[in-house]
Amino acid sequence: MRRAFVLCVIGVVQVGIFAGLASAGVLDFTDGFDSFDESRWTKGDHNLGRSYLDPNNVGASNGNLEIKLPARTLEGGEIVSDDLYGYGSYAARIKVPNAPSSITGFFLYQPPDHASEIDIEIYNDSSRRIIFSTYAGGRQTHSQTMLLPFDPTAGFHEYRFDCAPGSVKFYADGRLMKKWVTGLPRHQMKLYVNAWYPAWLAGKSQDTDRFVLVDQIRHVQYEQRRGHRR
Repeated sequence: MRRAFVLCVIGVVQVGIFAGLASAGVLDFTDGFDSFDESRWTKGDHNLGRSYLDPNNVGASNGNLEIKLPARTLEGGEIVSDDLYGYGSYAARIKVPNAPSSITGFFLYQPPDHASEIDIEIYNDSSRRIIFSTYAGGRQTHSQTMLLPFDPTAGFHEYRFDCAPGSVKFYADGRLMKKWVTGLPRHQMKLYVNAWYPAWLAGKSQDTDRFVLVDQIRHVQYEQRRGHRR
């Protein structure tokens, strides 16, 4: 009887969750990283800041995406979506390592630089610093560094941005952190997660391997698109 009651409650909660999603858009995908989906993601292979983003530093294990920051190097790693995305809600549950001088990015981007980008950058340390920024029309239109209400190295937290016609909103664990209504990109972009050492930080390597862990990425679509693989 108790099991039946629990299952009933779970069912009601799930219906509520999906009803909420339906009111705002359509759930496009949720990736729980039971394995690395090569039909959805490509591993980055290029230089960025002080780092070489090595495909060998990216994998999936124990239900998490793992991006390694190898010991005694300034290497990092990256995944990028194969598809382009437009208006929607983008969320990732991430645990960052204590690896000062490095950051974790979760963002939409499409070249050339400064043309189209919506960016979350989390400092990989206990300072609680996070950067929200946008780029459009060949320039950075917004950038603000804020303090998170939690230590991002202590556990998994959800980082989210909602991109709609006329606004971009940034959230941390469901709490609205920042909203902008001007200077927004209008083109479709690819979705990224990366960990790397930017030139504007000290460039100190770590004594042991450190890992960014991502246990889920979710996309809720606001606008119908063609040709997307689900």
